[in-house]
Amino acid sequence: MGKAGADLSVEQAYAAARLAGLAMLARIRLVAGSLDRVARVVKVLGMVNAAPDFREQPKVINGFSDLMVEVFGDAGRGARAAVGMAALTGQMAVEIEMVIELKEEPMMTGNTDAQIRHVYEQWHETIKVRDIDGLMALYAEDAVFETPFILAILKDKTEGILKGRGAIRAFFEAGFRNPESGLGRWYRTGTFFANGRQLVWEYPRETPQGDQVDLVEVMDMADGLIAHHRVYWGWVGFKALAGVMNKPVP
Repeated sequence: MGKAGADLSVEQAYAAARLAGLAMLARIRLVAGSLDRVARVVKVLGMVNAAPDFREQPKVINGFSDLMVEVFGDAGRGARAAVGMAALTGQMAVEIEMVIELKEEPMMTGNTDAQIRHVYEQWHETIKVRDIDGLMALYAEDAVFETPFILAILKDKTEGILKGRGAIRAFFEAGFRNPESGLGRWYRTGTFFANGRQLVWEYPRETPQGDQVDLVEVMDMADGLIAHHRVYWGWVGFKALAGVMNKPVP
């Protein structure tokens, strides 16, 4: 907060502009999903809360522009204006408006409600009865599967990511052969969340029969199939996972 040339030096106002840039990047990532979606910076309007005789507005807004170049390279250089203002809201040092161009989002194709519900119901059922063929029919050929449990089941793996239906099948086949996998009763409430491209549900810790391994399943969907499956573990799940990490798999 404050006026450049009165309360703040050029360096302090530069830092304020950089801070505004960090906030802008965080907002872009939230809205666009990833900074990788930014194709280029189109235009920047930098407004500096400046004393009447302050003439270094461009140097102040460089704090913002330099950050954009650090993050996006030459794509971070856009048309720019840096102007002095008699006052800004809340006495903030700078206010910055930016226009960016986004790359076409590599969005997964939309899925019908019936397709989403089919995966929601069938994944659960095939897991419970250990139907490997039925389970694999729900995954795309090039699907990605992420869970730390991979390291417990497949002892030769050094990371919890599998790519391709074949690798995912090998994981579940090994898990189905392991009676001490600690995956519990597979109770769920029947509530799930979906937006046509992503399916999310929880296996809660508390069940009518007591505690179980707590997991959140997140599935990115494409053409009615699971394209990217991530499993997030709760505290009980973490303890169960830690308990089997060093046990040999039968």
